[in-house]
Amino acid sequence: MSTSVVCPACKFENAAATRFCIQCGMSTTDDPHDIADLTPNPRPEVMQAETAALLRRVAHESGYKCSDTKAGIRVTIPLGDRKQRVHVAFNGQDDEGHDIISFLSVCGEYDGKHNQRLLHLNSRMTYGAFAIMTIKGKEYFVVSANQLAETADLPEIRKILFDVARCADRIEHRLSGGKDIF
Repeated sequence: MSTSVVCPACKFENAAATRFCIQCGMSTTDDPHDIADLTPNPRPEVMQAETAALLRRVAHESGYKCSDTKAGIRVTIPLGDRKQRVHVAFNGQDDEGHDIISFLSVCGEYDGKHNQRLLHLNSRMTYGAFAIMTIKGKEYFVVSANQLAETADLPEIRKILFDVARCADRIEHRLSGGKDIF
C-alpha cells in the first residue's frame, strides 16, 4: 500500500489521500474517468485539509502571518504601512452541495449612510463583494468572497486573499478616519 501520491504535473510527493497536489494545486489523478465520476467533494475532510495546506503555503510563500481560529484560519496581509486580516472558513456549501472556501475581512462598523456607495463599488470588484454581517451581536461592513474548494489553486487563493484584504482596508481607512483596526 502506497503512503504517497506523486503529482503527474510537478512530480511532488503528496500524502496518499491527497486529491490535489500541495505543491502546484493540480489534480493528483491521471485517470479522466476518475475525475468525471467524482461527486462534489465526496470526502470534505480531505478537501478541507488540502485546502488549508494550500492556504498555509500561500501565506508562507507570501510572507503573510497565518493562525488557526475556532472557525478556520486567519491570514494577516501586509499592505504597506497597514495590514488587514482575512478570515478563511471551510464549512459551507453552495446551492449544489459543492464545498466552498469563504474569505471574509471586516471593514468597519455598519452605518447605513454608506450603503449606496458600497453597492456601487461592488460592480467594480474582481473578487468578493461588500456585505453586512452580524459579528458578536454587532453589524459590520465586510468584504466577502467564496471559492469552490475543488477548484482552488495557489494563484487563485493568493489573488482572493490579496484583493479581499486590499478592498476591505481601503474602506476601513475611510470609515475609521485612517485608523488600522482590522
